[in-house]
Amino acid sequence: MHGGSLETTEPLQLPRSSLELYDRGQGAEGVVPVLTQYSVGRIHSVGQVFISKELLQMELTNYAIARGFNWKYLKNDSVRLTVRCNVSVCTWRLYTSVVRGGPQFAIKSLNNIHTCGCDIMSDGHPRTSKKWVANAVKGKLVDKPTYRASEMMSDIRREYGICIPYHQAWWGKEVAVSSLYGDFKTSYYMLNWYNERALQSNPGSILSLEVDPETQRFKRFFICFEASAYWFESAILAASALNSNNELFTVAYSIVDSETYDNWVWFLQNLKKALLSDRRIAFLSDRGRGLKEAIPDIFPNDHHGYCFQHIMQNFNDQCAGKYGAPFKKLLRKILQRIAYAITEQEYEDTMMAMELNSADAKELVLRNDVEHCSHARFPGQRFGSLNTQAICSITFCHLWAYSYRDNLLQNIFDVNLISFTLPYRFGELYSNLAESFNNWIHDARSLPILQMVDKIRVQMMEMAAKRKIDAALWDTPYYPKVQKIIEKNLQERRSLAIRHLDGIKFEVVESMKTYAVDLHLQTSSCGHWQVVKIPCKHACAAFGSNKEAVTQYVSAFYSTEVYRAAYERNIQPIPTFDMPDPPQPSDVLIKPPTTKRLPGRPRKRRIHSRGEVDHAYICSRCKQIGHNRRTCSNPPHNPDGF
Repeated sequence: MHGGSLETTEPLQLPRSSLELYDRGQGAEGVVPVLTQYSVGRIHSVGQVFISKELLQMELTNYAIARGFNWKYLKNDSVRLTVRCNVSVCTWRLYTSVVRGGPQFAIKSLNNIHTCGCDIMSDGHPRTSKKWVANAVKGKLVDKPTYRASEMMSDIRREYGICIPYHQAWWGKEVAVSSLYGDFKTSYYMLNWYNERALQSNPGSILSLEVDPETQRFKRFFICFEASAYWFESAILAASALNSNNELFTVAYSIVDSETYDNWVWFLQNLKKALLSDRRIAFLSDRGRGLKEAIPDIFPNDHHGYCFQHIMQNFNDQCAGKYGAPFKKLLRKILQRIAYAITEQEYEDTMMAMELNSADAKELVLRNDVEHCSHARFPGQRFGSLNTQAICSITFCHLWAYSYRDNLLQNIFDVNLISFTLPYRFGELYSNLAESFNNWIHDARSLPILQMVDKIRVQMMEMAAKRKIDAALWDTPYYPKVQKIIEKNLQERRSLAIRHLDGIKFEVVESMKTYAVDLHLQTSSCGHWQVVKIPCKHACAAFGSNKEAVTQYVSAFYSTEVYRAAYERNIQPIPTFDMPDPPQPSDVLIKPPTTKRLPGRPRKRRIHSRGEVDHAYICSRCKQIGHNRRTCSNPPHNPDGF
């Protein structure tokens, strides 16, 4: 029938994904959809061979969608497949059979003329099953794990010229994810293998996997790679969270079944074991559930600072309905001055100002533990900046990752910290880094636990490699941002007058104001030098008077050498080519944690920290809290009493 020469349809030529199709054509409005351009001639002649029956069916489906008709089976078994057009009066018909025992199938007869008009009279197509949708979007899901069902609907409409309902897109995504990454539940079982392989590839790392011995359910997994902990053991400094160039540097992270005091204690104990250091540490967090109590239990001699952004938000919510907008704005400014106060006297003065304006507001400030975020109350040397562009911080982050398919809930703990011989906080008042880490691993959160853990490792590995290359090109003693600050201060010092005392202490005059500078203590009465550890313009004027170089007074933390040392060691690849096949669900030895699916859509937004409340609605009609004008049933507010 088909002679000695067979034309074989290769699988690499098939439209396996919408990403491939998108690369081949426009698909915009008014342009022929890409699938039509590509597939309209895929079923074309007798003798055409397909390497498997599955590929034949996929080609047939794409061809029917491109031509706009439907078909029905006449014969469908292991050795033959016969179909005809779904319109009974149409003459289109296809007959195929297996070639020499398989698995190839060849077209034996084909009437490729439609007498029905090829119009299914709708925007959709009955052959767009969830399996077809999965095959169409699989390519994009690899590059974008957060690919949403609504985006899939739009892309399929543009690229294939058909509409699919939301539920079909959603189920298609589930099938594609399962095909790409396997079962979410069996993914937990593979953590044992991954744990052993990671330790082989990265010796010296700390990985701890815990399973409930009674139920065999996953409890927690701690990951700290040796390359990340190495910088903490540096002789000069140890830093994480924000490195000397104001960039994210993750030391360790953990996946746990829930955010509890016990899990935080376990996490901190593993962190302490990984760091192997007696140096004191300053922690900065959002006072998460169990974290506030766990830190002093595991690190009793270290300081725990609270995120000022959360304190400010709590204060703002607690003031809702009590004060007018202009007065509340004044109180927020005073609260900000309390947090940024450098000296104890400045702290007391601003607290007094808060009390004079409102004694109740002062009580709210004290209730929110503002002393844990003020520079003046920080135990140890205040080493940082007076704005949100802080040099370093210690931050904990937690987030929720939800598996739509198996209702699994996961927590990720991320720790970022800095440490010297004495605890330094680098003036950092915000736990922005927790939100940064949350956003940084946004794509990884939607993956099964094994792929999620490894994707975070890959992100850490690639980020460190890029920074190592960038730092190799720097030709200044300090990283570029600090170098500009130093040059600016040296330029501004020229207009300042100097009064000598003994070569160590100086009085610097600026605009009829005087500032005391002590080179031995490395302090300036403006406060910037001791907070930022970069000499201010008043200190630079004193250096010039002594003919001393400013570089010997800049903290080594900002040096290019230290930045390069942070990335001296690399996180090593973890090959998975020989990973064993996952077992059947009934044979899994590590089961996922037991969770209860809550009603409604899974939560995506971050969890509120301790004391943080949702925004309070204030009615513009009656000025009461808890509702708005549209639902108000109270009498209007009348400040004049009429």
